[in-house]
Amino acid sequence: MSPSRAQRRSRLWGRLALPALLALGLTAPAALADDILEGHARRGAVYQRLTMEDLTPQTCAALCAGDGQCQSWVWTRAELTGTDPGCDLLSAAPTPYRAPGQVTGLARSLSERIDAAAERPPSARELPALRATLRGPY
Repeated sequence: MSPSRAQRRSRLWGRLALPALLALGLTAPAALADDILEGHARRGAVYQRLTMEDLTPQTCAALCAGDGQCQSWVWTRAELTGTDPGCDLLSAAPTPYRAPGQVTGLARSLSERIDAAAERPPSARELPALRATLRGPY
């Protein structure tokens, strides 16, 4: 069975983009510890799927970092795709699930927004709800 038009376009894009990214020295920014989960994947929200030789989780993360639509990514070993390693770019960050042979991560921009939200103090509207759920002096 011959590859579909989308698969051929994805492979062509991969053949052109990966060498260009590597030549420019584009790498994924340093990830926070919680940003990358080995042995996990995400379902749904895939807007671009790439398969190419020499694709690594780091390259997949770099492709996501360079795309404003990307919120998370999933890298898949070649044995699971049936051809070359794969990289799915997702427009959302669905809950990860256990998936041996896959690696998933968040876009750096999303990770930074999550960290910033975790660092801020609770608002006046949130304080009563927090006090109602927590016990002890606050």
